[in-house]
Amino acid sequence: MSKNILIASLSIIFSSIFFVINDAIINYLSVNQIQFYHFVFYGSPAYIAVPLFLYIKGELKNNLKCTNYSIPLIRGLIFAPMPFITFIVLENISLPEFTTLNMSAPLIGAIYGFIFLKEKLNSFIYLSLLTGFLGVIFVIQPGFDNFNIYFLVALFGVFLITTTTTIVNKFNSVTTTLGYFLYGGLIIHIISFLLFILDPIKVSYNIFLLITIASIFINVALLLATFAFKKAQKHYSAIFCLVYLQILWSSLIGFYIFNEYLNNYAIIGACLIIVSGVISIPGQFKQINDS
Repeated sequence: MSKNILIASLSIIFSSIFFVINDAIINYLSVNQIQFYHFVFYGSPAYIAVPLFLYIKGELKNNLKCTNYSIPLIRGLIFAPMPFITFIVLENISLPEFTTLNMSAPLIGAIYGFIFLKEKLNSFIYLSLLTGFLGVIFVIQPGFDNFNIYFLVALFGVFLITTTTTIVNKFNSVTTTLGYFLYGGLIIHIISFLLFILDPIKVSYNIFLLITIASIFINVALLLATFAFKKAQKHYSAIFCLVYLQILWSSLIGFYIFNEYLNNYAIIGACLIIVSGVISIPGQFKQINDS
């Protein structure tokens, strides 16, 4: 099991880097009249390449098999609004703020782990949850001058994406990792193709290149994250804290490329969220040892 945790942890670390790179490119595209369905349409070759590769290898049918087809399809439906949410939020808040709000995912993940996955929480994880919650409050700053309604939209997106990872962990035997990946992207690609037909747009070579790069990164990130939470099985919340690394990557990219930064309250919140992740580490070791 410790080997599975190590492999899952490394997958989460690399996926966190790829997620932030994708978000950084979307941050740029969102102010250049590119809509989420344009992004998904032009980036679709990165997604289509996976089933095409599996078909050539003769493994597509095996990866599309499910013991319960409703599970991956429901997961795909829950995931479908995410590109729209990401685009609309990054039009209205900075990349570091967006990433920091995404770091509330381990808090929701721990709650899901307790309720739906029957994982045992301990004092370290409870303290981690409390610290992380305070951090999120400092970031969204309700009632402060810097409060933005899109902070709440971002948190709704976190709720959706955490729900999808919980489904993968709880129903890890329903289909393969690639099966979850393929079904997960099916609905949003169908929707985006239809919307593109209604509102087509021709992009420059540079924009197309950026979309292609972002699509490769987001698809690899989703595949790695799906693999990680499927591999972790009963230690879902034990690896979730590693996503806190996204704050570091996002802050560096936001500052050096977009000249975006967190205000003082948000910095305090980010620090609390990071501390929350650090506190959760001994809690994770205890959780693993207790099992």
